[in-house]
Amino acid sequence: MKLEGIEQLEDTKYLNMYKLKLINKVGNIKDYFMVSRRKKEELICVTKDHSKCDGVMILPITENEEVIILKQYRPVIDDYLYELPAGIVDPGETIEEAARRELFEETGLKCKSYELILKPSYSSVGITDETTAVVKMIVEGEITKDNLEENEEIEVLKVKKENVKDFVKKHNFSIKGALVLLGL
Repeated sequence: MKLEGIEQLEDTKYLNMYKLKLINKVGNIKDYFMVSRRKKEELICVTKDHSKCDGVMILPITENEEVIILKQYRPVIDDYLYELPAGIVDPGETIEEAARRELFEETGLKCKSYELILKPSYSSVGITDETTAVVKMIVEGEITKDNLEENEEIEVLKVKKENVKDFVKKHNFSIKGALVLLGL
């Protein structure tokens, strides 16, 4: 395959849609559609830079060995999904800064220690070039909903570390969060 061109079909604040023009090994032209958080000139198929991070997912653990899990409403499925705290890395932010901010916004908790456990990686490369890093944090403080955005509907849960795998298997979980938790 050879990438011959990129046409932007949609441009919004958080998501853009592109049509890629590909030429396959026998010379036939194929259109391939993708979405990205990036502008055209920043697409990975343009820059070949696999290190830029679009989002961060946090594995928060209390000093009492409780894992912080979110039950969050997701409009795309019109239902609630269990997840780990996560969010977009804002322009100029480091992965750690974004993780600390998102943890506080979604839970009210603060980070005591920080560890990058997975560098920026692709979660759904068939449709997007979005990358997400995974970090582990030891957290402290009181859970609060005071910092949620107006369109966020989140319930924060504490699950004992030894019960996490059973919890994941019994609930409707995001695949990224489930894989991280099943690896505990």
